[in-house]
Amino acid sequence: MDSLGAIAKPYARAAFAHARDNGGVAEWSAALATLADAAGTEAMRAALESPEWAAQALAVLCEVMEGSAGAQRQSVQNLLGVMRENRRLGALGELARQFEALRREDARRVEAVMVAAAPVDKAQQEEVVRALKVRLGREVDLRVEVDERLLGGARIQVGDQVLDGSARAGLQGLSAALARPAIRRNDKRITG
Repeated sequence: MDSLGAIAKPYARAAFAHARDNGGVAEWSAALATLADAAGTEAMRAALESPEWAAQALAVLCEVMEGSAGAQRQSVQNLLGVMRENRRLGALGELARQFEALRREDARRVEAVMVAAAPVDKAQQEEVVRALKVRLGREVDLRVEVDERLLGGARIQVGDQVLDGSARAGLQGLSAALARPAIRRNDKRITG
């Protein structure tokens, strides 16, 4: 079976191109986020995958996203129809995620996730955003999560790149260095 990412990719690209060409990126984004939330429940996923319930589930999804799609409602419904015909509605969540990634890429923005051992105040967040902006050459949307299992510091993930400044990573590096065999040196004194 295909991965959801591979399934969603062509739909996300086509939806984004259509939305951008028709000036409806924000409406598409809102509609897809609404659809992904609604389709993300276990009951709705089961209904969407069921040949006998898929039509009714799709009708419910269309009603749910009605207000968020605005002028793009018919285009979004057309996409849902194509996905239903191809039995791909299970990829709605991934499609919404990929659409947002394309939107950020188009706007030269990137999402960064910072996982810290303790809450991070606004000033520190702004400093991280500035540093990442310089390093990446893009605008940065920072999301901060707290993981108390970290001993200290933080780990930042931007796409598939990870910047690990956590105390745990530092200790693991130290542990690895201590596990390496020692290098023996001549104990000759140099006198001048």
